[in-house]
Amino acid sequence: MKTVTGKYWLLLRSSLSRLIVCVLFVFCAWLTVHAESPVQLFDVANTAYKNKNYDLALEAYTKLLDQGYKTSEVYYDLGNAYYKKDQIGLSVLNYEKAHKLAPSDEDIRYNLKLANLKTVDRLIPVPRLSVVEKWERFIASRSSHSWAVVSIAFVWLALICFAVYLFVTIFRRTGFYLGLVMLLFAVFFGTLSYTQTQAEYGADQAILMTANAYIKSAPDASGTDLYMVHEGIKMNILDKVGEWSKVRLSDGKVGWIQRTTYAVI
Repeated sequence: MKTVTGKYWLLLRSSLSRLIVCVLFVFCAWLTVHAESPVQLFDVANTAYKNKNYDLALEAYTKLLDQGYKTSEVYYDLGNAYYKKDQIGLSVLNYEKAHKLAPSDEDIRYNLKLANLKTVDRLIPVPRLSVVEKWERFIASRSSHSWAVVSIAFVWLALICFAVYLFVTIFRRTGFYLGLVMLLFAVFFGTLSYTQTQAEYGADQAILMTANAYIKSAPDASGTDLYMVHEGIKMNILDKVGEWSKVRLSDGKVGWIQRTTYAVI
């Protein structure tokens, strides 16, 4: 009787050991996915992406964003994962966010172009002056942080020039005028930094997230359907009334759309 009981006890202990090992394995896997370390999360996300486990990659990249790591790299990788899952709206949205933070990054611009090619709508942008387009491209060629760094550098140069004006008699005239020039450059690049900051963080652009939606003539469900737009299209937000937003498309068309259908870049 004791022998039989001992056998059952051994079997029970063996089963419990296996169960504990399985629970520990699952718990360790959970900890890996929900790791607090950004480096660990990034490694998990990249490994999952390489192994084509896009759901796990999306979870890890999203966790990084939730922790405050809203960098162009994270948004870019998130856009790639959504692109692989053929979720074009979310793919375009994250590429656009990455582009705002790193406007000169060629990989981001290329992948954003690929994602836009998968959208249904083919709008012909309103023609603009070549000078205006070149000026906007010039401002967008660097991030607001980069322009701010250049501005600060010219402030320091201006201070050095004014110090020469005050303490070096032989170069007083030269130092004064050079200081003024450096100060003007500092203001100029500071203005570029401010303009680019508005473009990066201003909530005036959005991407349609639903498969399709009607642009209305008025901020009301009973308004006339002007035309239909599809997932992934980019819109400029002009005004808001309740749950509706007035938007303008790149071809110049204007109308109202429900705020629940889009996500702000």
